[in-house]
Amino acid sequence: MTSKKVFISSTVFVALVDRNHPNHQQAGAYFRYFAQEKCYLYTNYLSIAEAHGSIYNQISPSLAREFLRAIVLGSINILYPTEGDLKAAVKTMVTSQSSELSLSEAQMAVLASRNNIPQIATFDYLHPLFGLSVFNLPV
Repeated sequence: MTSKKVFISSTVFVALVDRNHPNHQQAGAYFRYFAQEKCYLYTNYLSIAEAHGSIYNQISPSLAREFLRAIVLGSINILYPTEGDLKAAVKTMVTSQSSELSLSEAQMAVLASRNNIPQIATFDYLHPLFGLSVFNLPV
């Protein structure tokens, strides 16, 4: 791993919190690795909102509240888009070959690219944008 910066998507947060999620073990391993290697972790407010909504609807409102408390008290850097970032995300969506690219995914890619974060930890398909790659644990 050349950079110790990793962007965390909502899917990894949900998998970490939900013990019944098929990727729960892998999400736990991600965070153990991040702590061991002293990685700089980033996310954006949309990823937090999506994870909170999923936890609230699929598990429980009280656990969703504890998730938010952990995010606020933790050391994950939360990125907020500027107007330019939002315009770049919309432009990325409009010019993308994929009709399945969502605004949330485009914004995540723009924020990661503009903050020199080369890898995104996600369990969803990562559209090939800005040279970003999916985070994988080293073997």
